[in-house]
Amino acid sequence: MIDPSVQDRATQDRLHRLCRRYIRVSFFCLSLGLLLGVAMLAFGNDNFLFVHTHLLLVGFVLFLIYGIGFKLLPTMFFGLPRVANIGLAEAQFWLAVIGLAGMLVGAVMPVGLGLDRISVLFGFIEAVAGILFAVLMGKTIAGK
Repeated sequence: MIDPSVQDRATQDRLHRLCRRYIRVSFFCLSLGLLLGVAMLAFGNDNFLFVHTHLLLVGFVLFLIYGIGFKLLPTMFFGLPRVANIGLAEAQFWLAVIGLAGMLVGAVMPVGLGLDRISVLFGFIEAVAGILFAVLMGKTIAGK
């Protein structure tokens, strides 16, 4: 049988890696969003406004909130970073990344073919990731 303190340490290490991944992705999105904004200004073309906005708001702001939230919120209540279910937290990361990537790809698809509507599906996936974050934080804070 695995010692609970060793298992808890392994879970904390996974949570630390998850937080670092979120923060890395958020700064990557910040860089891309800012460069796209500068390019749009330089060329006088605002066709990529959806992509620019979602890179900054979802990619940077929301992902940074996720990364800091998983680390900070449980620490405020328990003194150590914890999460109710680390496997679900990691799945939430991938849902959020896939949701954002799909929204951005769908946004640049040609409108006439209807492929741009794929953004709605991936927007739904992004929403599921956000709700899952809220549920995980609620369960973690409640101590369940």
